[in-house]
Amino acid sequence: SSLRMEPERLSNREALLERISSGCHELDGPKAVGVSASLAQLDSPVRICLVGLGRAGAFHMQSLRFVGARVAQLVCVVDTNLELARRTATEFAASDCVARATLEEVMADVALAGRVDAIIIASTTDTHYGLCKLALSASKATFTEKPISHHAEEVDEVICLAKAARVPFLVGYQRRCDRNFRAPRHRAAGGCQEPPNTLAGALSVGALRDLIADGALSPEPGRHGVRVIKCTSRDNPRPPEEYLRTSGGIFHDMLSHDFDMIHFLTSEIPDEVFTVGHCYDPAIAALDDVDTVVVTLRYASGLLATVDSSRVAAYGYDQRVEVFGERGMLTAQNESRHTVELATAAGHLRPCTEWSFPERYRHTYTVELTEFLNMVRNEPPLVEEDRLLERHALLGAVARAAERSWREGRNVKLAEVA
Repeated sequence: SSLRMEPERLSNREALLERISSGCHELDGPKAVGVSASLAQLDSPVRICLVGLGRAGAFHMQSLRFVGARVAQLVCVVDTNLELARRTATEFAASDCVARATLEEVMADVALAGRVDAIIIASTTDTHYGLCKLALSASKATFTEKPISHHAEEVDEVICLAKAARVPFLVGYQRRCDRNFRAPRHRAAGGCQEPPNTLAGALSVGALRDLIADGALSPEPGRHGVRVIKCTSRDNPRPPEEYLRTSGGIFHDMLSHDFDMIHFLTSEIPDEVFTVGHCYDPAIAALDDVDTVVVTLRYASGLLATVDSSRVAAYGYDQRVEVFGERGMLTAQNESRHTVELATAAGHLRPCTEWSFPERYRHTYTVELTEFLNMVRNEPPLVEEDRLLERHALLGAVARAAERSWREGRNVKLAEVA
């Protein structure tokens, strides 16, 4: 099964739990407010309510199984398919897990709500806004799959609720947790050492964000030196139509990840975007969407970026990033299914890339969960800075600008849609 989490593709379980216990966290690379606490040695695990038992929910259950009940317990599952919820609750009976059809039912049950420390929202995208409001209004630590909403005013409302609640709130852009795009940048506290601020030190870490931050492309300290970023983001296989109908379209569903990745690497938001696109799939065209897109982004610093995206790639899941700067170039390549290469007189035969995102990013869901658990169990709870919460509104505006550019055939300034 594509959802099966293979241990050899993940960090060693004990090493991962040791990272949790030592307080080393990787929140966004960006600074988070507070200092991590030990999770693995706590008397009581984090008690979780999981909303949505579809594809995304299955990833989170795999992560919960991996970290183990001494770190996190699933005490409630919510799904509109109540029979599915009941079957799932039976599997986690050791933690007295119960099933409910809606999150409203959970919050209305005072005793049950009191058992919940944190809520993970993995339901369909069109439900995230209402569920985030409900969870944050109850002052529950909240992890939601992206997007918060497709509507700017709803995103703003949720961000305001998160700021006011001062509880952990994370949005699941899992590529930020990928080992190729980021490596742990542990604080000196708790025995975690910051890698040296040298090119050699950065290379020993081996992730794009660290290399950029450590000045690999810039001759001047304090400046990233990046001039051009090229993202390739080609999905595979094409998602089912049922998913596409509620996905928000290619700009909000797929390209939002790439806009977020560029921000993750540079901390910059573009001033202007231009998009061209075409639709080869009649079923997608019937949804007033496209399946093949190229977006160009211009930034105030002079940085230029492009993203080419497709709903399908016959050869596998294609996720590459190239970063060009003053001193050279950084490239994050695709991951292959294995490392065996056949060489004969006829040439070299290399393995295919990973087939789809569950294989390519299987380890990131566990990293996300461990970081969220660190936030929840810190005293006081660890929360992102306001500016990091506000990026969700800004990056939503980038997606809207890209879509408008495609529809209107012109450059669109971010100020027009922000």
